[in-house]
Amino acid sequence: LNLTPGGKNTLPMRDGWFKKAGNPVTMHTQCMMLPDGRVKGLKIVLEERGLWPTNRKLLTQCTIPGDTPGQRKPNPACKYGSNTDCCARALLSSQPDFQAQKGELQETLEAAGHMVIFYPSFHCELNFIEYFWGSAKVYARANCEYTFSSLVRIVPEALAQVPNKLIWKYYQRILRMMEAYRHDLVYGSDDFKKHVFTRYSSHRRISESELHI
Repeated sequence: LNLTPGGKNTLPMRDGWFKKAGNPVTMHTQCMMLPDGRVKGLKIVLEERGLWPTNRKLLTQCTIPGDTPGQRKPNPACKYGSNTDCCARALLSSQPDFQAQKGELQETLEAAGHMVIFYPSFHCELNFIEYFWGSAKVYARANCEYTFSSLVRIVPEALAQVPNKLIWKYYQRILRMMEAYRHDLVYGSDDFKKHVFTRYSSHRRISESELHI
């Protein structure tokens, strides 16, 4: 949203909702679109919710000088997404309806009956599907002719040749990795490798360290 209505990069928005300070029980529906089809600006939305300050002016978003003269970029110190009123976007993003809003992809998948699980950013080692894809990629590279038609033929075959038993092993591995991170072990360290890759010779004996005794 921009501070004023409309704008080149704005998209139609569904109705929002809010609760007034004096009546926290009643939920008020708020139309986010103007009659002329433009998206309401941040100022109008906040004014309708009784959140626009009367004693000062809010910036659209906190910014700092950019890398080139005249350029501005988002201020990393901005409390965007938290309960604050340092700027108009931070204030609106802290409201319950915006906090509860799911992404379009998540809504679409959940509506189709699927479960959506978000992994931590920059930790692909915790996603066992990555190992599945990696195994399929190795097979595809070894058996394709590096033409589009051969890839169309080999990709389904590459995915199908990964045995379920191996996929379950990948899943068990990432569970051990998660456990290692919970013990504050550093990825790649000897302790991390021992925790993740140790093999046991017996199914009827559990070490004391595993029992946290």
